[in-house]
Amino acid sequence: MHDNDPIVMLVGEPGATLAENVRLTLIDLIMKGVYDEGARLYPERLAEQLGVSMTPVREALMQLAADGFVEGVQRRGFHVRTPDPRQVTNLWQVRQGLELTAGELAIARRKANLVSDADIEYLAGLQRQQEASETLANHLQKLDLNGRLHTRIVELSGNEVLVSLYQSIRTKVAGSLVQRGLDTWRDRLQAESDEHWGLINAIRDADFVAFDRATRKHLARSLKDALADLEARRAHAATVQDKSA
Repeated sequence: MHDNDPIVMLVGEPGATLAENVRLTLIDLIMKGVYDEGARLYPERLAEQLGVSMTPVREALMQLAADGFVEGVQRRGFHVRTPDPRQVTNLWQVRQGLELTAGELAIARRKANLVSDADIEYLAGLQRQQEASETLANHLQKLDLNGRLHTRIVELSGNEVLVSLYQSIRTKVAGSLVQRGLDTWRDRLQAESDEHWGLINAIRDADFVAFDRATRKHLARSLKDALADLEARRAHAATVQDKSA
């Protein structure tokens, strides 16, 4: 985007704060590849393009830095963050440990009738929404529903510390960063759907062996795809750089 770019329409949810809508709009632009990796984000320019004041833009950028979308550099402002394969791998390893622990606790609670059929139906509803045609046309919405499904499974553990740890690693943010500007996610929809139903059914049946197997399969496949996406983006960036040289 450049100085003479037209004003960008804000995206977001009704009732959300202006800063939150600015944050969601910037996430949408970053995911679509509007900003190159490492591109500097100027608050003044963004405020003008979005038609808002500087305050919500600064708040949004600070939250994006905490989420891992951008990096704050002292005296140089904010830059679009470039994912690192090692960081992505480390994150997935931590994610697997947390999700397996959450599943074990959730299944124990299912056996004790503390996870109800309504809880299972809620998970199923989130997955059905992901498979809906209108969702498949909106990557941001798809990622949000995916994140909500995994987060809800962790919440069913009943362990507030575990939930807090899981939310802090922002797995859906890492996924957004890796897939940014790519359409490869569409090729994996069926595999992801099958894996999600495996998780949901294992909790429904209170079968931790099945949950353990489904979780490891799901995260191994998604990590492999995440690293492939990262490499594809780097190859594309190198090609663009060579052409401009």
